[in-house]
Amino acid sequence: MHSPSLCALIVTSLSVQLTEIFAINNVSHYNVFETAWSWSYVNYTWPSTEAYLTALATLRYVPENVMLAGPRIHNGKVYVAMPKFRSGVPATLGYFNILSSEAVNTLITPFPSWEKNTPEDCGSLQSVIGMEIDRYGIMWVLDGHRASNALSGLQCPPKLVLLDLNAGGAVRHVFSFPNEICLTDGGFLNDIVIDDVVEIFAYITDNSPIDPGLIVYSLGKNKAWKFRDATMFPDLSAPNYLLDGSLVDVLAPIDGIALSPFTRKSPRTLYYTSLTGHGLFSISTAILKNENSLKDQKWRGLVKPVGQKLCSTDGMVMDSNGNLYYGLLCLSGVGKWNVFEPFEISEVIYSNPSTMVWPDGFTIDFDGNLYLLSNYAFRFAGNETLYFSPDVIKFRIHKLHDIGGVNYMYNTFERY
Repeated sequence: MHSPSLCALIVTSLSVQLTEIFAINNVSHYNVFETAWSWSYVNYTWPSTEAYLTALATLRYVPENVMLAGPRIHNGKVYVAMPKFRSGVPATLGYFNILSSEAVNTLITPFPSWEKNTPEDCGSLQSVIGMEIDRYGIMWVLDGHRASNALSGLQCPPKLVLLDLNAGGAVRHVFSFPNEICLTDGGFLNDIVIDDVVEIFAYITDNSPIDPGLIVYSLGKNKAWKFRDATMFPDLSAPNYLLDGSLVDVLAPIDGIALSPFTRKSPRTLYYTSLTGHGLFSISTAILKNENSLKDQKWRGLVKPVGQKLCSTDGMVMDSNGNLYYGLLCLSGVGKWNVFEPFEISEVIYSNPSTMVWPDGFTIDFDGNLYLLSNYAFRFAGNETLYFSPDVIKFRIHKLHDIGGVNYMYNTFERY
């Protein structure tokens, strides 16, 4: 615990920092994020009333412990993850209909089914935090948050699961990561982007505090390899900040990830950032796709520092025009930068400390609308006692209409 005098100094220091940030970088007020859905707690579409009451009585379901992550949108459904940061999370992947009449505390339907969310079976989904949906309707699910092994008592290897959304979520492929790529005890597959221009690759951030890095998975080879670099570790010089009255002083490695649009002129570029740190970095996918790059250290010199963001970032996403949208945690806001322009002209397009506490998962739908989830993740992931007043809205999916582009995977081949 900090003494009152030290806390006062921290608050004063942070207030000065934020005042300076806003003085230099004015927020663009023409960008208005509306709240599309919100939750004070997460509940499910249970098979029966008896199943619901039994889950409550046995603590299989502890409502206050369920956190939302994601989201992704496809064919009228909003898919969300519910990572098992704490006990009492009965299903880790689910969805709700985008036209749901309930905008508050919308019920989540487990996906692909309750059976596929069985914690006692390593073949089922154990703890999901990230996923992506490719251009063919295949959902790439990262079942790789393995701090949850202690909750289930199982030692399930982290895995990548491909679900066919055109066939009700049928399992099309499963790849279990070997321990030397992602730890069975301590791995944390966090975010994923898909590169399917010629061959199909997935780039995945491993937010493990023990062995962080950038994982490349080749679907054609059914093989994964991992890049590890100092730029993927926490930046110890990154300042702490206050959120919702709490001091955020976590040390967390590589997290946010985004992929540039396809061009015929050059390979795509992958962008990444650590959760603790303001630095944004990039590397060519031509390097990542070549497993032989790992045989020497020359690839490290090809990692490029892009620039320094105003805050640490969790989630981010790229659109088809090369606009990178990224969370600004200390500002409870969103930054924007076009990758074809100098990073110095990046801007803060929105900030709202009341409604956007911890902007996390970003996604863009087919109509060019940007969605992001804010979710108080820093409190769920900690070990301290978790308490919210029952009526406090903890999770919001925000929507920014018509950003002028679509997801980075679409409408790219004809443009460049």
